[in-house]
Amino acid sequence: MIHIEDGVQELIDSTDDLVKSLFESQDKMKDFLLTLSQMYNTSYSNILLLKNKRKDISFVANKETMEKYKFHIKDKEEPLKIIKRIKAADEIKFKIDEVYDISQTDAVRKEKKTYSKEYIEVLLKGMCSRRGISFEDNNLMLNLENIITDISSNSRSSNASMYNVDQYASQTQVEVNATIFAVAKKININTRNYNLKDICKWGINKDVRTLKESLKYIQKFTNYFIKDFQTQEKLNHIENEKEEDEEME
Repeated sequence: MIHIEDGVQELIDSTDDLVKSLFESQDKMKDFLLTLSQMYNTSYSNILLLKNKRKDISFVANKETMEKYKFHIKDKEEPLKIIKRIKAADEIKFKIDEVYDISQTDAVRKEKKTYSKEYIEVLLKGMCSRRGISFEDNNLMLNLENIITDISSNSRSSNASMYNVDQYASQTQVEVNATIFAVAKKININTRNYNLKDICKWGINKDVRTLKESLKYIQKFTNYFIKDFQTQEKLNHIENEKEEDEEME
């Protein structure tokens, strides 16, 4: 059973124009994907709702959570409305939740985590190995593209996914390219020559439902790819610890 509280449908409907406008501007698409690279756990619709109110969104939480971590909300700051999905027993409930971005608090922002080129190369090499695909030396973007394309191909050609991330694999090349851009931004791979024009061109005449489904795939795929990347980080850390233990012996 699905229960939608008052005001939620109005918020959902308000995202229609936001979705359409996203594909009408390369700058807006780039800005959305940059935010997605930071807030990959957040649904595309909530990212759009948040960015419609504040441009500098990076991390949000409700008042209680902010106070729990000793972050105090600045005077005169207004809460931002998002849609919260709650699953309990045989019911799924959608309600409005009021949150604040960390920029609305007195918290000191931490510097963005950065990775060296060498470190990214090691992790991508491990991911290629796990997936059984070739690794190209000194070409981070190509390896990233190959991994994401492999995930997409596996999902399209088989009902049985190789990895959990595959269940959210992209369905079109447009979604593949958008995911590559968002992930590259997250792990500090240069996107200077990456063109978002074709992504916008693809969506310009599509209906809202198709565009929303596409954004959902992009968000889910980005989320699970980054988690898979983080899994590789853990595997790499374990392997390094093992090697250190062997040296000590």
